[in-house]
Amino acid sequence: MIFDLFRRSELKQCDPESWKRQWQSLVPPENRDVPITFEGETVVAFVQMNHYVMMLQDGLLMEASFFDVCEFFQRAGYHVIWLMRCTQDIHNGYLKLMDEDSTHRCRWLWKSPTTNFGRWTSDNFHASIVLQWRQIPESGLQNCNERLLQRVTWAESDDPEEMIPGRTRFNTVGNPATPMELLHWLEGATLANVSE
Repeated sequence: MIFDLFRRSELKQCDPESWKRQWQSLVPPENRDVPITFEGETVVAFVQMNHYVMMLQDGLLMEASFFDVCEFFQRAGYHVIWLMRCTQDIHNGYLKLMDEDSTHRCRWLWKSPTTNFGRWTSDNFHASIVLQWRQIPESGLQNCNERLLQRVTWAESDDPEEMIPGRTRFNTVGNPATPMELLHWLEGATLANVSE
């Protein structure tokens, strides 16, 4: 029902750069667009706080660079949080919510995926995928306690041998679920305690 109402409504969202700035505004300026240098190579983290780096991506479109960037930050000693806005993918029917239970665990179907994850399990190799599956409210993210986020705990593509599989299935949990919970995680709270 939620998904049907979401699809029927007109999708209005800001451009990718404005969206990126909204999420970066959760952290102090010195934690935004931080260059990380390791073994002579430098990559800019959109957010860097404590032992986390957070990358922001508009949509589920996955490129090989996703894996390269994750590996770079992991070798440099960081846990990577990859936040993807997928409201457009849901609106257009590429990412379909199959089920949500009372504890906010969801099952998803990604039709026509662009990358083969093979089999992804929660926090694979010190990397977490967080989906923004609901729109940011007009009031913005500061002090927002709306459940906009889902963290991928498991994903599997239908054919692990294909570069681009036919289908990928996801399982997610609403932890962190709100922008404030995400901020608490970046500040050092464990996932079990982000809502406190």
